[in-house]
Amino acid sequence: MNHSNQTMQLVNFDQYGGPEKLTLNTVSRPEPGKGEVRIKMTGLALNRSNSLFLNGNYLFDASFPSRIGTEGTGIVDALGVGVTSVELGQRVNLLPPQNESESGYAADFNIVPSQSLLPSPTGLDDRHAATAWVPYLTLYHLFVEKGLAAEGKWVVLPAASSSVSLAANNLAHHLGAKTIGLTRTDVKAQALKDAGYDAVVITQKEDISASIKKITGEGADFVFDPVGGSQLESLIASVKPGAVINVYGLLDPADTKLPIFTLMNSGATISAYTVYELVTDPIRMKSAIEYFLPLFNNGSLTPTVDSQHFSLDQISEAFSHLESNDQFGKVVIGF
Repeated sequence: MNHSNQTMQLVNFDQYGGPEKLTLNTVSRPEPGKGEVRIKMTGLALNRSNSLFLNGNYLFDASFPSRIGTEGTGIVDALGVGVTSVELGQRVNLLPPQNESESGYAADFNIVPSQSLLPSPTGLDDRHAATAWVPYLTLYHLFVEKGLAAEGKWVVLPAASSSVSLAANNLAHHLGAKTIGLTRTDVKAQALKDAGYDAVVITQKEDISASIKKITGEGADFVFDPVGGSQLESLIASVKPGAVINVYGLLDPADTKLPIFTLMNSGATISAYTVYELVTDPIRMKSAIEYFLPLFNNGSLTPTVDSQHFSLDQISEAFSHLESNDQFGKVVIGF
């Protein structure tokens, strides 16, 4: 980025819409206040939730002009008064901001409360470190606290090439579970098998519930679903009695109907989840960090990052790539 020491580059949008609504602006570079730090970004990871937020279809509304971005890594560039938890030059990760509209991370510098920083895994480069935490923190409650991906269990992961599902595949295998990846076409089937999925179901060509029952014998034990929509009924019909189906996203824009009789016949429990439930609980967050950090550092868990490289001035292209469904893993902006 070519700009003076007094300015920075910041992405925002003035109305809901697609990636074309995003603009890159030069603004004054702020100084951190008491308890804050300034982060020079080295990696920004894009999430489906950011795309939904841009489109006006997310949990939270935007206040215009709105910032965007909830996940990344960077170097501590300046310290506010009273900050002793980090040092200048230290690489850190950023927890999702409390208000994406006001404090979204799509910028080359960000002011962040010191309590919103996470340790950055030492064994990962900037691109992989940028997305080390959010996908795995999304998994922590159900996979670790609830133990739903225990030894020998069958876990179904729709949108199998998404960053969270790839992380779930990684963590499930670490915990001894077996995984079934769901993908719409056979374009990514081999890549998903190479990524370690125990089985892959092509949803546009195969009967979802019949295929899952054939693979598992009795039905799946746990479904971790970011898609929702019309596919949900087939997933409910694919599980064994007592299974858990958790919906944590709505990649399918169609209405998600709850098929009561299918659910009654399945004997399953259905629930919904957002990672904000965890990140706002400091005690559980501490436990999650202590659980995952050694696994990142020793290589047991590794985020999957898409092969395409983008810079901040290509933010619209990066979001278009994210929304194309052509990516494999997390789309990351480099600096």
